[in-house]
Amino acid sequence: MKIKNYPIFLLFTLVMAASTLQAQLGTTISVNGNLILGPCGDTLLLRGVNYAPFNWGWSPNQLFMDEIAQSGSNCVRLPWYRTPAQGTPQTTYSDLANLDSALSKCIQYQLIPILELHDLTCQNDTTALVATSNWYLEPALLALIDKYKHSIILNVANEALYVNWTGNPAASQATFVRTYSEIVTNFRNAGITVPIMIDGPDCGSNLDVLAAVGPTMQLNDPAQNLIFSAHAYWYAFANNDSTQMEAKIDNAIASGIPFVMGEVANLQDDQVLCQYTLNYSPLLHILQARNIGWLAWSWDNDGCADRQITTNGSFSSLTAYGNDILYNIDYGIYNFAPARSAYLFNGGFCNPVIARDEAQAAATLKLVPNPSNGKFDILFNHSFLLAKVEVFNAAGQLVHLSSEAQATRIHLDFEGPAGIYNVKISTDAGDVRVLKLVKI
Repeated sequence: MKIKNYPIFLLFTLVMAASTLQAQLGTTISVNGNLILGPCGDTLLLRGVNYAPFNWGWSPNQLFMDEIAQSGSNCVRLPWYRTPAQGTPQTTYSDLANLDSALSKCIQYQLIPILELHDLTCQNDTTALVATSNWYLEPALLALIDKYKHSIILNVANEALYVNWTGNPAASQATFVRTYSEIVTNFRNAGITVPIMIDGPDCGSNLDVLAAVGPTMQLNDPAQNLIFSAHAYWYAFANNDSTQMEAKIDNAIASGIPFVMGEVANLQDDQVLCQYTLNYSPLLHILQARNIGWLAWSWDNDGCADRQITTNGSFSSLTAYGNDILYNIDYGIYNFAPARSAYLFNGGFCNPVIARDEAQAAATLKLVPNPSNGKFDILFNHSFLLAKVEVFNAAGQLVHLSSEAQATRIHLDFEGPAGIYNVKISTDAGDVRVLKLVKI
């Protein structure tokens, strides 16, 4: 398109139309019923991981967003502290340049940051919860929230308050609603318009309470922009039973609230770390079938090494659990990569047609199965033709080449040792993408 060929009045009309379109779109992530929408109006399926930046405060220069982005995740939940636990470096958390850096890295790699305060994990102190949440209202924090308002979600506090774990669940449920409604109102009065995520009570596990009170809490929010999050440590809450899990998920869906499973793990703590084995695979099958978002715990540096997705934070160091979380043929994040936020995917602009189509194309470009024994299909659910496929080993050597163009599928069968390969896919339109393949 050559601009000089357009009359001035037509250019003015096009610019005004584009400006009107932009004005009609949101400036933050928002909710509509049980849907979570990006700033461009695209529906977001939040699927990703939990990751404590800077190694829980111990390594101020360590950020693994580039590694996380390779997993196919479109979001990352970031634990932070207002007052860290004894022994954890305060300097890392008090220097908000570190937080800015973590948020910036998320945006750079098209990951929606979900910022949460970890201070009051599994504590039942309403006064402390309100006081701690005021951290978000400090001028420096308000400036950061405004800077990233197009993509950030604020998860008030990790797993705070009890309901079923008290002697009076009905009164405690009312306290839960009242306390969080006060916090939400404080946020809105301070000018915060971004989504506020609220964890379930009883160490985050109680999805039933969120389903019961979520609609009222949403109406109590002046912006009506709440997202609810339950944590799937359901060894007792759902008796580790898939039938009960399914009933609880369906009950939450029926309530109409927008919710995610904010922590999904393979092991649950009690008297000791990782005391119970969790039946997480059936839960992920249920969430996959119902198109519900979830975030796995955790990318690295957990107190229980068997609950880590990676051994050292790098994408190439997946644990057995991590391989299942990413590559399970029925629900793996990598195999069913959710669409990126169209706003982030399109470089901070909203073109609802192009951005959404391109984000969907990225999400539906798949290697199936993955992991593979060397026999796999490349599925590309888009109008482009797959023109050339190249497979490179870890040393960067070309080990397979296919140039047979087909509309939506190419089958490959290549010999080679087990390991991680880069599959470079070129289309007839000149588009090039690289995906990871694990050969077993």
